[in-house]
Amino acid sequence: MRPSGRRPAVRVSGGFTLIEVMLALAILGFVTTIMWGSFNQTITSKRAIETAQERTHTVRVALMRMAREIEMGYLSASENTALSDRRTFMVGSSHGDVDELSFSSFAHQRLRAGLAEGDTAVIGYFGERDPDNRRVLNLMRRETRRLQAENPSNIIGEAYVLCPDVSRVKFSYYDHKLKTWANDWTTLDASGNQYLPTHIRITLTVIDERGQDVSYSTDARIRMTEKVDYKPVKQ
Repeated sequence: MRPSGRRPAVRVSGGFTLIEVMLALAILGFVTTIMWGSFNQTITSKRAIETAQERTHTVRVALMRMAREIEMGYLSASENTALSDRRTFMVGSSHGDVDELSFSSFAHQRLRAGLAEGDTAVIGYFGERDPDNRRVLNLMRRETRRLQAENPSNIIGEAYVLCPDVSRVKFSYYDHKLKTWANDWTTLDASGNQYLPTHIRITLTVIDERGQDVSYSTDARIRMTEKVDYKPVKQ
C-alpha cells in the first residue's frame, strides 16, 4: 500500500501534541487571569473596609474624648466677673465649617509627677488647615497646663490633631432655663450666661472612602451647670 500524504502529528515529551500544549497554556492563562482579578478585587475591598473601620474608630475616639472632657466642665463662684479674662469659663462660637469651643474642666491628667499642675485646665477645640496639605482640615485640641486669668492662647499648653481630615464639626448647647438649643454660648460677657448648658450635642462630619459626607453625633451631659464654690467651711 502507498503511504498516505498526511504527516504524523508532532508530539512532545509525555505524548501531548503541540496544539494540546498550547490549548492547555491558553486555558491556564485564562484561569490565572480570572483568579488574579478576583484576588485583586478582594484585596482592594479588604483595604477599603479596613480604612473605613479605622476612620470610624478615629471619629468615635474623638467624640468619646470630647464628651468626657465637656462633661467635666465647670465654673468657679470665686471669679471676678468684672474681668474679661477669667480662670473658669465656657465660650462656644459657631463657624462655617468647624465650630470653636473653649472651657475650663476637671479633665486634666498629670502625666508626670512633680509638675506644677492640677486636675483643672482650659481645653479648646478648633479647626486648622494641615500644613502639608492645605485642602485637609483637621480638628485640633489644645490644653493648658493650669488655670490662669489670661487669654488661653497666651497660657502654656500643647495642641495636636484630635481628628484628621474633617468636613464639619458642630456644637449645640441646651439652655435648661430657656428650654432651647443655641449655636453659641459664652459666660464671659456681662449679658452672657452665668451657668453652663446641661447638654452639648457634638456632630462630627467626615468624608468616607466614597467621597461622601458621613456625620457622627453624641451628647455630653455636664454634671456641674451651676458655679462651684470652693470656700472652706469655718469650724
